[in-house]
Parts: sequence; structure tokens; C-alpha cells
Amino acid sequence: MSRAVGALGLSRDARLRHTSEIQAVFQQGRREERRAFVLLWVPRGGPARAGFAVSRQIRGAVRRNRARRRLRAAYRGLGPAKLRGVDAVFVARAWALEVPLDELRDEMASAHAAASRNAGE
Repeated sequence: MSRAVGALGLSRDARLRHTSEIQAVFQQGRREERRAFVLLWVPRGGPARAGFAVSRQIRGAVRRNRARRRLRAAYRGLGPAKLRGVDAVFVARAWALEVPLDELRDEMASAHAAASRNAGE
């Protein structure tokens, strides 16, 4: 395992770090829509990697950064239920700022389950 960003961060291996990787998921990915986010994902060998994006439809940099942090926190909270063998990008919607973190985590887990079922096809 590579070095972690911090005690609460995702390791380098668990993140999509380059714009080209995120763009590939946007262009080729399948989608699972939830009220708080859209999950775009593509199957891949190896451990899951995740990226987080927020459109400018959410006004204000502070609100966008808060939405991104909430998605990351929910993703970290999933623990062993994380996706395996996919590259995933979570695109925040405005509801991600309003929903309790536990509910956001539950939505993320259900999106993961749906993506995992489809990845096994």
C-alpha cells in the first residue's frame, strides 16, 4: 500500500489523481443517479479508485468544497463495502450539502451495490 495523504485521507492507490483518468470515466462510464450525487464508473482490474467532482451549478467555492468533503467522508465511512475493480467518480448535487452524513453513506452504499452488480456482468 502506498503512503496515505493523512490519517483520514485516501491512499494514492485509492484515488483517481489525473485529469485524464477522471475524463475517461466521464466519457466511458456508466451511471447510477441518486438524489445527492451521480456515480459514474467503469470496470477495471485491481483495487477500486475514486474521484470526487462538483459542478459549478452549486454556487460558491465554499459550498462546492463542503460538498466534495462530505462525499469523501461518506466514501471513507463505507469501509469494507467499497467497490472493487472499478474507477468511480462521484459528482455532487446540491442535496449532498443538506442530507445527514449517515443517509449520504447509505445512498453511496446502495449505488455501490448497484454498480458492483453491473460490473460483474
